[in-house]
This record gives sequence, structure tokens and C-alpha cells, in this order.
Amino acid sequence: MRGDGVDGVLRRLPHTWTAEEAGQVRERFRESRPAVPKRLVSRLWQYWLQQCPDEPLFGDAEDDLALVLHARALGLHVPAAEAGSEGGAVARCVRRAREAAECGPLFPAPPAWGPRAALAPQVRAALPSTLLRAWVAGDEQGPVEVLVVGEGLAEIRQQVVQAALTTCLRVNGLADLESGDFVGDHLGVGLVRVTAGLSGTQPSLDLPSVLRPVTVAEGASSTARGALRDFVGLLRSLAHETGLVEVADVGYGELVAFARGLRELAERAAAEPDRAFLRAPREADGPGAVGPVSLQPYLRTVRGQGAGLGLEFSPDLFTTDAYVGLEQAHQRVLSERLTMDARLRRDQLDAEIERLTADLAAFEEASAEERRALWPATVLLVERFDEPTGRTIRLTEPEERETEQYYKVNVPQLISMREKWARRMAELVEQLERAVHRPHAPARQVAAGRFLDAAVRGVVPDESPATERAFLLWCKDVAPLLWFEWRCALRGQGIAPADVFTPHTVLVSRYLPPAAGDAALLFLHPYTLVDPARSAVLADAERAVTVVRDATDHAAAASDGGGPTAQALWDELAALAERPHAEAEFTERFIEVLRARPHGVTRRVIEALQPSDPAAGEADAIEVALRTAERHTSVGEGMDRALWAMRAEAFLTARECLDGVRAEPRWQARAWLLRAVVECRAARLESREIPGLLGHQMPGLPEAATRALDEADSADPDFAGVWLAALPEAGLDKGIRRLFQGLPRARASCTGDALNKVSAEREYAVWLFRRAVENARLARQLDEAGEELAEHQEAVDAALAKLGRALEEILVGPYVGGSRGAAEELFEVLSGQEPPRYGRVAGR
Repeated sequence: MRGDGVDGVLRRLPHTWTAEEAGQVRERFRESRPAVPKRLVSRLWQYWLQQCPDEPLFGDAEDDLALVLHARALGLHVPAAEAGSEGGAVARCVRRAREAAECGPLFPAPPAWGPRAALAPQVRAALPSTLLRAWVAGDEQGPVEVLVVGEGLAEIRQQVVQAALTTCLRVNGLADLESGDFVGDHLGVGLVRVTAGLSGTQPSLDLPSVLRPVTVAEGASSTARGALRDFVGLLRSLAHETGLVEVADVGYGELVAFARGLRELAERAAAEPDRAFLRAPREADGPGAVGPVSLQPYLRTVRGQGAGLGLEFSPDLFTTDAYVGLEQAHQRVLSERLTMDARLRRDQLDAEIERLTADLAAFEEASAEERRALWPATVLLVERFDEPTGRTIRLTEPEERETEQYYKVNVPQLISMREKWARRMAELVEQLERAVHRPHAPARQVAAGRFLDAAVRGVVPDESPATERAFLLWCKDVAPLLWFEWRCALRGQGIAPADVFTPHTVLVSRYLPPAAGDAALLFLHPYTLVDPARSAVLADAERAVTVVRDATDHAAAASDGGGPTAQALWDELAALAERPHAEAEFTERFIEVLRARPHGVTRRVIEALQPSDPAAGEADAIEVALRTAERHTSVGEGMDRALWAMRAEAFLTARECLDGVRAEPRWQARAWLLRAVVECRAARLESREIPGLLGHQMPGLPEAATRALDEADSADPDFAGVWLAALPEAGLDKGIRRLFQGLPRARASCTGDALNKVSAEREYAVWLFRRAVENARLARQLDEAGEELAEHQEAVDAALAKLGRALEEILVGPYVGGSRGAAEELFEVLSGQEPPRYGRVAGR
């Protein structure tokens, strides 16, 4: 009884089934495994619990256990069974589901990935690597696909995953619907593969692969290549800036030829079952030419079972409440966030373009008399368009332009820049929304593949805490089913699980959501990383599948036994470092030593760079040196901090900085003059008005500023008089710069203290060390503050509230130097407001 007969039985309540009908449903379950739909599992599970929970439902214990696992994975209620307790067949199967031999992980335990593994020349591509290695395959038209291997550091991994998802959605938004509905990209943990798609006239890989590049329309091919080129640009930028990403270029034709070679090897093994064929690791011709590292399917080496290894599962695994929550958390963090950001920026740019265009048209249509009557002679610019980021930044001080020049030059330029960014944002929004809302839902496909791969491999995507929690909740019920069904399938085909599930294997899914009346589909295929110079590929009919081995299969914990000790190697390095002109040799030898004894050498490096804790007397001496340095650098550092605080309109902080200045009268006078400027800015006087008010001491000058001028005149009347006389003509910017000209900086100010036996060198060294410590502390504090930001979006005032304390200390802290510029740029982008530009001094 097939088809409608069994379907008719499933439409009835289980307690009404006859014994014959129940047998027919059980047979349908056996035939459907592992792709058993939820409706069938649910009805059969109810029948077992209601009619015969104390007896086995199938004649085969494997099917009984399979039903329990399917029921749990599909979100049905499965009663708990205590270990060692008696009970019926259901309880026994529930306990069996906890046993690792049948339902435990398939993959070997991951090796401990330390410095030796990261530097090992035997491994170029490894999933848990802390270095990201990317292979860019291209042709004469540009990049075709990018393979990124390695988990990398969290900060770099986040950028790469987000950029890869954006590229994937953009390309799939351009895909030709007639070429197929599946997404060929993979965004897993430790492996990212993104393709640009091929135009209809170009050949693609002739492989039984769900990773064939998508086909895009002829007119969209260049846009897809451009999207992938942007992703490659990010990878190259990270490689240049961090050194923790490596990018290698390979020819796409070379990749195709290598894949076909593997296909031919498997076909030859299937045609000659009495022989085995091995492709040994081998270097390619030329220095450094080792061929493309690629992601390849496990190919069958027996006839009659298809070309590639794979299993079909029920797409109902993605309909449970647990997975819906997981997908929503994932989309909030990635897809929805990317789309919403692009949409908001597009709408803002469109509104600004419309306003500027209307304003320009009104000016051009007006006569000369109307222009004089309706428009002022000059225009005050209050904002600027930041071309690199495409954002509008509000100026602290307005800039004056002639109205005629403003409408002839400035407005057309502003419209042109905004139109360029608006086109980019509109194109991005269209591509993202098309990919998200297409019937085959590329965003959902990518998410499903990411989580299925992670569940089978036993790793956790770290997109956000919410995603991690939702993944663990879903995975704990789904992973045992996947592990069990793969074991059963491989056992039935005579394949050893260890030949398929290795440290370099990933699971690539082909998931098609239901659309237009078509049923959903879900296939899962194991793929492996193959490095022509590091991987051995065996094609043997007796093993039924191609077997790939590389160095990660034999990785073991590093041992200190044998060879020179870490101390001996360290002493050798120390001697080599003393030799003149040995920089290149030292660098090469240092890498070799670090590979040989990573832990011991690293510990000695830390010991050499980190001095031991000082004794009590030494600590007191350091404290005396630090207090001496603070006294000697009081004027320069205090005025510097006050200037930064004033730019950020933190006037109370600026006053406190100047109150702490202790110096000779000639330097103290400059601090008082800066205090007068601070008081004027605190009174909300315009920057262009301050020079005249201070220079001529006109009415309207704040009382606190007048007192500051009196103090400056008492400390150094000559300098104060000359400075005030020149201020109206020089302007505020040049006036502030003059206050800092000749001011003793930290190095010159640290003159030592003979009374306390503090030399100038020691005083300066203590000062530098304290600044370095403060920089490191504030960097950690900013990172910790950043972790408090919301996962998907954050209001500007809330973001500033969480980051503000760290930014404030970086900008106006007493020991911070070079990092201020980066913090000021971050503050500018977050607030959308440009800090004042007056008082900029070269080299500060």
C-alpha cells in the first residue's frame, strides 16, 4: 500500500489504525529514512506511545532508535528515561540515544591549535587555524570564487563573515532564475566559499557538486564580479593591515583541471575494482607554485551508486520552534542588519539629494533681483559629506561661502557625491532584498547550510550570544539524529566513517525551501579540503569512496622530548642577535626555533619583555620618578589635555586640566591665556568672535575669561600683551598654536631630580612606561564597552553612553598620545558631528 493509501491512514488518528495499517506506516518510515517527514514521524510516534510503549515498534532495534531520534529532532515530546531504570521499549531507546557509540560525534576531537600549528609548513589550509588563508580563483574577467580557510581571530572573523554574506546575497540577487534555485556558497565555521557566478557562455566545473557556481545573466556578470572583487579587496586590506590573513591568487582553469583530475581518478578506480590509485602530494613547477587549495566532494569509487556521496534529510528539521528561533537570531545579526543599514542610508541620501536639487533649481530659476532679495550674500556651511564613508558630518564651526560660488560649485559637487553613494546603496538594497525575498530564499539556504555543518562537526558559530544560545538549544536534539543516520548510511554502503569524517571535512547542504507549490528539499554532502602539495588522495573500489589524508589527520600535541631544549635554542638566538648585520638570519632562525619549541620560547620572550616585579625600595623609587615626571610635564600635558577637552566641549574637564598646571610664570601665563579661550567657548561665543573680544577686551567678555587674562598678565606681561595684540588679526586657530610654540614637551621637560636621585633618563622612561600601560588598559576598556552594544542596532545616544567613558579617557586622559586621533574619528562617526579644528599643531 503506497501513495494515497498510506497518506489516507496518516490522516486518521493513530488509535484507529489496524495492525495491517500500522505495519504499512512502519514500512513507509523504513523506506523514507533518513528523509522522514514530520507528519509521518508524528503519527507513528503517537501510535507507539499510545498503543505499545512497552514493546518494540519495529522488528529492528535500529528503526526503533531512529524513530526516537527523529521525533526529538522534529520537536516532538520525548519522555525522559533515567539511566539504569526499568521501563518499556521507548524508555530503552531513549537511553540508547545517549550512547556515543551510536549517536555520538562522528568527527575526531579537534587538535589543540597552538603556535606550532599556526606556523607549521606542513599545513597550508586547516579549519581551526588562527590564520585565515584565502585562495582567489580568477580568469581574464576577474575573480570567480574565493575560498577562505581558518577560524581566525574573532575581530577578523566577524568582518570576513559579514562581508562574505553580503557578497553572497548580492550575487544571488543577480542570479538567473532559470539556471537553478540552489545557493552554491558556504559560510561555515572555519571555511567560507563565495562565488561570483559565471555567465551563460562560460564553462563551469563538471562535478556532481552542489557547489557549482551560480549562473548570472550576461548583463549582470560584471556586477557579480565587482561584488566578489570588493570581498577580495577586504581580504587584501586585512592581510596588509594585520598580517593575520594570507591571500593567494590561482587560475580558475587550474582549479577546473584539478577537479576533473580527481573525478577521473575516482572513475578509473570504479572501472578497475581490482586496483587502487593514489595521487601523492607533489610540488608544482616553479618556486612557491603549489597549486590551488580547493573544496572537493567525496566521490564514489564504485559503479551504480552515483558520483558523489550524500544523504537526503527531511526539510521539516527547519520547521521546529527551536530552529525558527535560531534562524531569527541569525537573520537579525546578519541579513536583516545588513539590509536595514543599506536601506536607511539610501533613504537618507535620497532625501538630501531631493532637498539640494530643489534648492539649486530655485536659485538657478530666480532672476538677479530675486537672488539679491531672497538669498543672503554669503552662505554658512554647517556640514560636510564624508566621501570614504558616505555619511554627513556636522561641522563644529560654520564655514562662509559666497552664495554665487556655493550654488555654482559646492551644491553640484554635493549632489554628485550623494548621487554616487545613493546609486551604490540602491543597488545594494535591491540585490539584498531580492536575495532575501526570492522564492528560493538564498539567505535561508546559507543559514541552513551554516548550522547543519556546525551541528555535524560539533562546532558553534559565534555570531552573537543570542545566536549561540539558540544554536545549542537546536543542536542538542538534531545533532544525534544526523550522526546516527550518517553512521547507518555509511555502514550500509561499506564505507568507514573515518574515511569521510576527518579534521578537514565540512558538510555542505543543498536546501530548497517550499515555493509555489513545490515541496522543500534537503541534501547533505560531505566535502573535503584538498591541497595538491599536502594532501594524498586514494581512489580504491574496496573503500567505496575517495579517501583524503593530510597533516591534520596525524596532528598530535607537541612534545618537548628530543632535540635541543628551549633554553639552548633561546641562548642560540641571543648570541645570534648580538652579531652585526644578522637581521635576516635572525628572523628565519627565530621562526624555526618557535616551531620547534613554541611554548618554551614564547615563555622566554615574555620573560624578556616583561621585567620582574620591583622590590619595595625600587617601587618607591619608581613612584618618585613618576611624580617628578608628572610635575615636570604638567604644563605641556595639561594644556594638551585641556585643548582636546575644549574641542569636545568638555569644558569642566578642560578647567580641571588647566587647574593642575604647575610651571614657571612664563609657561603658566600661556595656561591662563588658554583658560581665557576655554571660558569664552564655555560661554557659547562663536570662534570668530573670540579673537576680537579677547584682543581688545571688549564688553561681553565672560568674567571668568577676564580673570584669566589678569592672571596671565601677572605671570608674564610681555608675552600676554604681545599675544593679545596679535590675536584679532591672527585668528583663534593661529593664536592657540602660538600658545603651544616652544612649550617644553615630555622629553625636554624630564630633567630629573637630584634631590631624590632621579635621573632625566629614568624619569622619562617611567613616564613612557606609564603611558604604554594606560594605552593598553584603555584599549581593553573600549573593547569591553563595545561588547555591551546591541546585537542588531543601537541608537547613537545609547552607543555613546556605553562607549563614552572609554572615549573620554582616551581623548583627555593624562597618559594617552597617539590613539587620540582614532578615538576622535570614532566619536565623529558616532555623533555625526565634527569636533573643532582650531589649535591643530603638526606632530601632536
